[in-house]
Amino acid sequence: MPGDFLIALVDDDDAVRTSTAGLLRHAGHRVQSYTGGAEFLASDLPEDLDCILLDMRMPGMDGLSVMRALRERGDDRPVLVLTGHGDVPMAVEAMRLGALDFLEKPYPPKELVEAIERACTLRTAAAEGGPAVNRHAVQKVAALSERERLVLLGMLKGQPNKIIAWEAGLSVRTVETYRAQMLAKLGVRGTAQAVKLAIAAGLGEG
Repeated sequence: MPGDFLIALVDDDDAVRTSTAGLLRHAGHRVQSYTGGAEFLASDLPEDLDCILLDMRMPGMDGLSVMRALRERGDDRPVLVLTGHGDVPMAVEAMRLGALDFLEKPYPPKELVEAIERACTLRTAAAEGGPAVNRHAVQKVAALSERERLVLLGMLKGQPNKIIAWEAGLSVRTVETYRAQMLAKLGVRGTAQAVKLAIAAGLGEG
């Protein structure tokens, strides 16, 4: 259910901040915007802050640096990270640092709103040891064949099909076939969702 949550939006892109803040306010939430990681960390954050929406690639202090600083402070408020295409390894590292979820740009507005409300409701950022393993996700990954799992692990590293194919000694077309089968078995639509499920299954550890 939608709720009146207070969200910190940290992004150096003026247009993204304006549009995202407008979207979240339209969904019934309050938003405090910050132009970068340093400004955000130097601010006196409100006690009733429910969630942090954090861009990964910012000049100066990037999203990972902000997350490490929050972890050192013992701040366990939920963090959702925003990543561009090809930033999957960065998003995986963010989830190891305790981020609850990540969204790959460009993301549908509905997906952003649902992720924010899910994070604010759960309030379960894992500052110690990363996200908890999800039994349903483990079962999904366990149903994959060895080759499908190999492709998933490659995606988890942010590798394109061409690199996965080269390392496995397969053709790119074969990898594409395994990728399609793997996505179908996991019941997800694309890279971001597959990687999130893999992390939930514990594949992002270590």
